[in-house]
Amino acid sequence: MPNRYHYTVEKLTGAIDCLATHPGDVRERLTCAFLGFHTLTEKDFPPELQADWRWVIKELTKFGPLLNHKGEVSIGSVENTMRKVRKATGSKIAKKIYGLYWAVSENQPYL
Repeated sequence: MPNRYHYTVEKLTGAIDCLATHPGDVRERLTCAFLGFHTLTEKDFPPELQADWRWVIKELTKFGPLLNHKGEVSIGSVENTMRKVRKATGSKIAKKIYGLYWAVSENQPYL
C-alpha cells in the first residue's frame, strides 16, 4: 500500500541525506536540509506530527531575517538563525527532523 505522505517522505529523505553527508557542522547541514524541505507545510504531516513540525520550523527561523538599509532581506531567517544557535540546539533540531522522517516514512526507505 503506498504511503499517503509520499511527497513528505521524498522531501525529508533529501534532508536526511544533507544532514548525513553535507560537509560542515550541524548548523550548515541544517541550512542545506532546509533548502530541500522548505516547501513542506504542516498539512503535509499527519496530525500527531504537526506539533513537531511546527517546532522544527520555529527553531530553524527563531531569529528571523536580517534586513538591509532598504528593508529588503539580505540574510534569510534560517541562515541568520543558524549563525546564532549552539551546536547542541542544532543537534536537537536534526534529531527531530530524523524522527519526523522515520515516523512519516512508516519505517520504510524512500524508493
